[in-house]
Amino acid sequence: MALPEPIGAPLTLADLEAMPDDGRRYELIGGAIVVTPAPVPVHQRILSNLFLLVRGACPRGQEVFFAPIDLELPNEQLLEPDLVVVPAGSVGKKRLRLPVLLVAEVVSTGSRTNDMVTKRSACAEAGIPAYWLVDPERARVTCLRLVGSTYEVYAEGPTIEVDWPITVRVDALELGRPG
Repeated sequence: MALPEPIGAPLTLADLEAMPDDGRRYELIGGAIVVTPAPVPVHQRILSNLFLLVRGACPRGQEVFFAPIDLELPNEQLLEPDLVVVPAGSVGKKRLRLPVLLVAEVVSTGSRTNDMVTKRSACAEAGIPAYWLVDPERARVTCLRLVGSTYEVYAEGPTIEVDWPITVRVDALELGRPG
């Protein structure tokens, strides 16, 4: 699925960097700036628990980061994934860059289309091999693998166990429980 074309001239990373620091999350996808509000506490709880799971399962030489963190993609695109796993060599001074092992998004009401369509397409076009969606409303984890130029589901359910790109068991309900 191709990204939609922006109306007018595509915006650049310089345009994005000129945006105000107002607590909102700004991303540049397909030449358009996407603005999302700060996440709610339950989103952050899920993300924190997912981070701990992934970090504990992460292969040597890989680092795990969570939002807010910028990930630069080709064609003047900049994402702020909820969670991203990268080789140590992908850590730049200002932001992360390719190659990337895994991007994971915690889906919320305000980010559903952005996470499930827009960011997913941008990550596929960038060649990111694994894209995960944690959907607390549906108590579901969906693990996608890049096959050619599109993602295909390789694990999905309330609880998943995978051995690629990391070996881990993720329970969607457990992710939402306090510490």
